[in-house]
Amino acid sequence: MIAAPPTIAPHSLRDLADGIHQQMYFWGQDVLRPEGNFLVEYGFERLPSMGLKGTSRYRCEWQGGSIELYGACAGWYGSDGGFTFIRPRHRCFVWLSGDVTPIPGAWENDLIDRAAGKNELYQASLPFIDWLLSYEKAIVNRFGSGYRQANYASYRKVPKAKAWIEPPLALKWFHNFRNSPELLVRPRKLARKNNL
Repeated sequence: MIAAPPTIAPHSLRDLADGIHQQMYFWGQDVLRPEGNFLVEYGFERLPSMGLKGTSRYRCEWQGGSIELYGACAGWYGSDGGFTFIRPRHRCFVWLSGDVTPIPGAWENDLIDRAAGKNELYQASLPFIDWLLSYEKAIVNRFGSGYRQANYASYRKVPKAKAWIEPPLALKWFHNFRNSPELLVRPRKLARKNNL
C-alpha cells in the first residue's frame, strides 16, 4: 500500500519562504567572514553571476542535481527541474527546467510552474531542505550555535528586515517541515511555546 502524500497547509509554504529569506542573509554572512568564505570551504564553487552585476553565484552538487545560491534566489535543480525561492517575489516555486536555472533580474517566467499544487511544491523542495539542514549542521559543528545567534541579532538590526524565528527554532521548524509537515506548528507559535 502506498502512503498518502502529506497534507501541506498553504501557510506552511509562506512560512517556508520567510525562513529561506532569513537563511539567505545568514549565507551572505558566511561568505563575508573575515577568516574566509565558508560556502567555498564547504565545497561550493564561486561563479560569476549570470544576471545582476556585482553579485556571485555559488553552486555545488547535491542529490543528483545542484544547489545554486545567488543574492536574489536559491534552489535545487535536477535533470527534470527543481525548486527555487525568488527573493524579490518572496515566494517558492517549482522550477520546470534542469538545464536552465533562474537568472536574477532576467527571470524565465515560463519556467516557473504556476499550476503546481502545494504538495508538488513540497516534494520539489525536499532536496533543498535536506541541503539546508546538512549545511546548518556543518555551521553549528564548525562555529558553535552562538555564530548563528550573532547573525540573527545582526539581521534584526537591518532596516526593513523582518526577522523570522531564532536559529535553533528555525532548524527545528525546517526539520519538522521536512519530516512531518502535517504536524507543523506556525513559526511564531513555536517561538511562543519555547519561551514558556
